[in-house]
Amino acid sequence: MTAASPADDRFHPPAEDHPLWTETSWYGFSLPERRLAGAIYPLFRPNLGTCSVGVHVWDDSAHEPWRVLYSRCLWHLPMPEGDLDDCEMGGLALRCLEPLSRYRVRYADARIALDLVYEGLAPPHALSVDPARGHLDQACRVSGRLELDGEEIAVEGFDMRDRSWHVRDDMRTTRAGYSYAIDGDSALHAMSMGGDDDGAIVAGFELRGGSPCDLVGGERRVTERDPAGGFPRRVDLTAHRRDGRNVAARGTCLSRFAFQATPGMFAWISLVEWEVDGRRIFGADQDIWSPDLLGSRSGASVHSERA
Repeated sequence: MTAASPADDRFHPPAEDHPLWTETSWYGFSLPERRLAGAIYPLFRPNLGTCSVGVHVWDDSAHEPWRVLYSRCLWHLPMPEGDLDDCEMGGLALRCLEPLSRYRVRYADARIALDLVYEGLAPPHALSVDPARGHLDQACRVSGRLELDGEEIAVEGFDMRDRSWHVRDDMRTTRAGYSYAIDGDSALHAMSMGGDDDGAIVAGFELRGGSPCDLVGGERRVTERDPAGGFPRRVDLTAHRRDGRNVAARGTCLSRFAFQATPGMFAWISLVEWEVDGRRIFGADQDIWSPDLLGSRSGASVHSERA
């Protein structure tokens, strides 16, 4: 598998002239003791000359975008001047401090100010890296501050950043999961596809003592959903490492956010307390659906509770 290079911290020239050629950059953060989590999500469509900025902060008091602690998504911003390793748009400033390793993320408006530094625990894990399509995930130590409605909150913990570039068609059908647990130099990350509540793990990694091992299979299973809202309450992972070892994780969702990432992609993003091989680790789970599945008979079980 091709490794990431410093060039992957910058924009990738569109591999084709499709208007929905898309590049994304995701940064998560959390304060588990407050059941608080956040996401910073710029998305770029250079063939259209536009980008968007989404910033969201939530806790267990609400999950709707209009009721959570903070949620704003600015669409149809012009592409920023400069490159992705040092750019500003819509109140968001991104800067690469050290290639493939350290990043500073700042955002501010009248209600909120964020200033966070992400430091990779290991080099980015590459699902794929080529001119037409790429996806990188990196477990990070996150430090800095959040000021929200006049309250100053120190941020110190662990979370994920990821990157992608490919044609993201808003009309495609998607059912997926994106789950992770991070603590010090340990991390578990699993990407799954398909199923209503049972998805096959198709990629990911486990990091132990700074040494990563690819995941080559397994299952993500939503074992309990809220009977009214449909969001996950408990999630189990059974992951198969390339070296033949299995990893088991059981997750309890502490809070969640109803996130419409793009017109074609919705996710329940949950702050999760995981038990990974007997260790208590915090992280997240993204329960990903396209709207056509949520609204169809095949997605009806999203509103059921699983034992």
